[in-house]
Amino acid sequence: MRENQNNKSIFIIVLAFLSIYFCLFGLQKINLAAADIGRHVKNGELTVQAFLSNDTKTSKALLYTNFYSYTNPNFPFINHHWGSGVVAYLIFKVSGWDGLSVVYILLMLGALYFSLQTALEKSPLWIVFPIAVFLVPLMAERTEVRPEAVSYFFLMFFIFILFRYVHGLMKEKYLWLLPITMFFWANFHIYFIFGFFVIGVFGLELLLKKDWSKFKKLFVIGCVSAIAACVNPYGPYLLYYPFIIFKNYGYLVAENQSIAFLQNLHFMNPNFLWWYITAAIIAIACVGVFFKLMRAKKIQSDFPLALALIALTFAYLSFSAIRNFSLFGFVALPFLAAASAIIFASIKEKFKERWLPYAWAVVMSIAFIIFSIIHFSDRLPWHSNWGIGLLPNNNASADFVKQVGIKGPFFSDYDIGGYFIFNMYPEKVFTDNRPEAYPVGFFQNEYIPMQENDAMWNQEETKWNFNAIWFYRLDMTPWAQEFLIARVEDPEWVPVFVDDYTIVFVRNVPANSSIIQKYALPHSMFGIK
Repeated sequence: MRENQNNKSIFIIVLAFLSIYFCLFGLQKINLAAADIGRHVKNGELTVQAFLSNDTKTSKALLYTNFYSYTNPNFPFINHHWGSGVVAYLIFKVSGWDGLSVVYILLMLGALYFSLQTALEKSPLWIVFPIAVFLVPLMAERTEVRPEAVSYFFLMFFIFILFRYVHGLMKEKYLWLLPITMFFWANFHIYFIFGFFVIGVFGLELLLKKDWSKFKKLFVIGCVSAIAACVNPYGPYLLYYPFIIFKNYGYLVAENQSIAFLQNLHFMNPNFLWWYITAAIIAIACVGVFFKLMRAKKIQSDFPLALALIALTFAYLSFSAIRNFSLFGFVALPFLAAASAIIFASIKEKFKERWLPYAWAVVMSIAFIIFSIIHFSDRLPWHSNWGIGLLPNNNASADFVKQVGIKGPFFSDYDIGGYFIFNMYPEKVFTDNRPEAYPVGFFQNEYIPMQENDAMWNQEETKWNFNAIWFYRLDMTPWAQEFLIARVEDPEWVPVFVDDYTIVFVRNVPANSSIIQKYALPHSMFGIK
């Protein structure tokens, strides 16, 4: 009894330390001017209002069309994260941006908890702890408050439940938590599809072990989970949608690009190094475990097949799209812990002193902590971006636009879309950061060319009759920077507001004369020669 209590106390201490360590890297203030979360909150607000007022027309428009755009208002759209929007709005209503930051980090820490618990099922603490310390910066890569944190939490919950069930550490009845979870997951975030992948790989492990009884039960759970996932506004179609969503992406989003692609563009990310090290260790561990178990003739019974397949799959997915870095970090921990335990199974017994493995773990952990703090120094608490809630004065341009009374139509860039929707609805947006909500041709033949070519800009300016331009000033696409320079030099447009995040122009027409007279910014302040 005392030993169990001691183990529980040690686990709580380790979890507390890793949680604090995780927050050092994962707590970053929200840059609302370039984030999605403003749109999610507004989406949830309108969904709740439509439900309470029985406004089916608005509900359908929110779920099935590009509701917020004046350029493509009837373009079909699958609002696959509508449930997250509702929850985000309710949290925001109660506790504002600070509350959303806190809930996001708690979901991430929940994923860390299940990852750690899974790792400790078959591996000793002296192996698990230094691996976890090393992987925390990778786990904490995704710092922007987004619905995908739900997927981190649910994915690791699935792995935790299934690993324990397959290895005889959990009763069958707990499997029924998976269909219940899947119902919420499918209505919260598109990564619900990974839940079926995890069920499948654990089912494959049972098949190879010829454990027919457990396989049949897991097969039933998988079928019921599929039925639960179909309980959504789109029915069974949602199960298919994750496989086709990128067919309608007319805009390159950095987070959806591969490491190789971004490195060719000289895009630097401190976690690229972490990815390469982790991927290499996973590959070596797979080979090492395979040969060790093959020599012992235990390859079929002891190889952690499901964990290996999950880790390798997310290694590939995270290389192909860096948005999956955090998921890769979470799933890497259980596999690396299990593999290390197999490879070093006899090491602890060779130590003359029982404390030596723990001393080794502490030394390695300290080394990883020092290296991580140096490598990721720009994300730690001594920088102003660290913390919860919004960045300082993040809503200043929205307050200015509303206070001064600048009217649309606005030409706005991709990045600022969520900010615009949150602050300006029912004013409609030109475009926003949902590539799947717009035709491919809109971005390729209209949005990008009108920023690169003045003749095209003049044509679109006449077509839409823009009265104002509102841009995220740090939009680093080459066309955006060229466009902003051209507009500063264009006598038809007058900059009236600029800060660390955004810039606002109004058209030089009599209707805006009072705004221009009072707020026009001098050409000299932009440093354009």
